[in-house]
Amino acid sequence: MNKINKFLYFFLPMMILVGCADLDLQPTNMIGEDAVKNDPKLVEAFLTKIYHNTRWEPNDHVGQRDGNKINWKHWRFIDWVTSGEGTLMAPWQESIKSSTDIPNASGARTSLNYWAYGNIRSANEIIEILNEATFDPEVVKVQTAEAKFLRAFMYFEMAKRYGGVPIELVPKQLDATYEELMTPRSTLQETYDQVIADCDAAIADLPGTAMSGKATKWAAHALKSRASLYAARIAKYHPQSADGLTSIPASLAAGYYTMSHASASAIIDSGKHPLHTGGGTYQKTYSEVLTKKGNSEMIFVTEYDLGLGKTHMHGYFLMPDGFKAGWGSNTHIYEASVERFEYKDGTPGNKNRKLFNNKTFFDLEEVVYKKDPRYLAKAWTPEEVYAGRSVWFHDNTIGPSNNNVKGRGGDVAPRRAPTRNRNRGGRLAQHRVPLDGSYEFLPYNNDDSDYVVFRTGEMYLNAAEAAFEIGKPVRAKQMLNAVRNRVGMPPKQVVTLANIKNERFCELFGENHHIWDLKTWRDAEAAIHMKPKWGVKWFRRASDGMYKARRWRWNFSQNTAFLPKMYWLPIGTAKIADNPSLVENPGY
Repeated sequence: MNKINKFLYFFLPMMILVGCADLDLQPTNMIGEDAVKNDPKLVEAFLTKIYHNTRWEPNDHVGQRDGNKINWKHWRFIDWVTSGEGTLMAPWQESIKSSTDIPNASGARTSLNYWAYGNIRSANEIIEILNEATFDPEVVKVQTAEAKFLRAFMYFEMAKRYGGVPIELVPKQLDATYEELMTPRSTLQETYDQVIADCDAAIADLPGTAMSGKATKWAAHALKSRASLYAARIAKYHPQSADGLTSIPASLAAGYYTMSHASASAIIDSGKHPLHTGGGTYQKTYSEVLTKKGNSEMIFVTEYDLGLGKTHMHGYFLMPDGFKAGWGSNTHIYEASVERFEYKDGTPGNKNRKLFNNKTFFDLEEVVYKKDPRYLAKAWTPEEVYAGRSVWFHDNTIGPSNNNVKGRGGDVAPRRAPTRNRNRGGRLAQHRVPLDGSYEFLPYNNDDSDYVVFRTGEMYLNAAEAAFEIGKPVRAKQMLNAVRNRVGMPPKQVVTLANIKNERFCELFGENHHIWDLKTWRDAEAAIHMKPKWGVKWFRRASDGMYKARRWRWNFSQNTAFLPKMYWLPIGTAKIADNPSLVENPGY
């Protein structure tokens, strides 16, 4: 084995996280390699640091936090901003919207950037150390598997953004030649195959029972299922590139779909992570999938804990205006997204579009509250009741006030809704706020709900799509209808790729999947490029609480560009200057 000619650095607080009080060590912040390979608790500390430094969610920029707290400047939901599923941001948030703009030559102007080699080197170092570890071989196997899971996740996150990337599996030596340091890009197939190989190694040796904040066998299966599904889509739907940096041979699609189906099925069939149920109502059950800590559906999460000072601001910024949690959300939902959700009887979600004519008065119960419970759990809607009060969205009141006509929360309606509620699309994103009213008094930056990286609902839909693509329609229908049944939606009698795509949109709405679905299906250009954005203005009649509404279009200048080259991010001049062997992606 090549020796690692360096020291491993640990901050003492990291030692606390893994119980350093049990270690008979003198306080230090510099620990030699020999000490690490002889002590599993030191390895655990190093792994904990890698977990901490891994960017698990798009809005989490490690090193750009207020301590452990995610800084609001980096609060962004990629799906909401990029894919047309989400929002027009307020003017002072336009820097956030840069993720939808055409990246500049350096590749720096996008929140989608992900270049993880510093952390990958740490994973490689600990794998190499563990090759010579002297402690319990079973512990060595598990810790090595953890490091490979972490490495697989980081390579996957880069592959889905850039295509093929340089693959480094051993630490660089201090005496390495210039040529050895300048690693070229591997093909996209090689990159995905490395992700899958690391997942397979992790699956073989990780435990099947939960370890708080740590990878398990099922987390590795989940990563393999998602990665192989993306690889399959790219092989089937993307044009071939001569160098293979942004394509995978079409002949490999079926094999990747088969792998995705197998790993998703392994999770489902294990019974270890069943779909979450039991919330009392379909709406509350589904809301708990993302907001209730430790529910059965959570395969792998980024843990937050107020007591430990590790928090974020998602819930604070998703509260509607008029409540006490914060300023009020600017995360508005476009009408096109609302219409993707069917009504509870399975009829299309746009069937009442004709009522949005600014003339016809209608009952909210018919137009709004008979929607798919997943929509109601992830969006603030007119007169939704939260903490005993109504959420108001109307732009104005028709007729004189009638205080005897209360809102759905039993409270008196204002003449106009608060500004932030009505100045955009007429609905707001809600998907990280529990329905029990607890967030009304949430202090600034004190949200400690866990961020779900992998959950079982996605696995059912991965299995459905993969089964459909490899000619197993009965299995596809079974998997698709399982997630619909969980929220009381009627089953699909026939499964098509179109309704699989729509089911992914509804089930995973706002969870940072949709933009990658659009990209890997090669649908993003058609779905996003300069598409008009329609919102809704609501008007409430004072005499009886009935509504009329009108669809309205935002200024054309606020439409989002998506050019063919944007299926892949640029490697960027800065990275190429550091490593001239890198090849830029087409169009940049």
